[in-house]
Amino acid sequence: MIPLYDENRIKGKLPFVTIGLVLANVFFFFYTFQNIGHFAALFGFFPRDILDGRIFTIFTAMFLHADLLHLLGNMLFLWVFGENLESRIGPVRFFIFYLVCGFIAALVYALMSGASNIPVVGASGAISGILGGYLVLFPGNKIKSIVPLIIIWTLISIPALIFIIIWFLYQFVSLYFSNGSLVAYSAHVGGFLAGAILIKKFASRRKLI
Repeated sequence: MIPLYDENRIKGKLPFVTIGLVLANVFFFFYTFQNIGHFAALFGFFPRDILDGRIFTIFTAMFLHADLLHLLGNMLFLWVFGENLESRIGPVRFFIFYLVCGFIAALVYALMSGASNIPVVGASGAISGILGGYLVLFPGNKIKSIVPLIIIWTLISIPALIFIIIWFLYQFVSLYFSNGSLVAYSAHVGGFLAGAILIKKFASRRKLI
């Protein structure tokens, strides 16, 4: 399934943090793509970085992507699901939420991958957190999506609850069969659960003064 847009978009609010994150990721992709191996070694996240005191790589890795397809997939999901979430909880909280989910996703990956020598790059962990938060706050929203039906692709509206649960089940099952995979499914699962658990804290109403 390929999400295209949220049919129940909150109107009247410009999601400038979401836009800024997309632009930042695009910028760093084109800045690094010709020598991504070098930049991944320097700024990608290795599990050993936690013990070595290089915690900053958890955050720098969020702005690196291995290839164009990796970038486009992440940015599409960030835009479709990030826009309403930012409008609902506010730009500052949204940005903190994004970083916290990415941080927890990296920790889960480190715990489950042991002494992996392959650097992790990409915003998938943080974006998985956005999907978790979106599931809690907007389960009834309709996501216009491209879906394969036997031999053709068709455009249909899917409730966010169904879309995101199918997405999560795919990540969870893929984690079980991920030996040798270059996709950090454990980070996806960890980020998603973090987002679903923490979103109510970020969405709580501010007290009026």
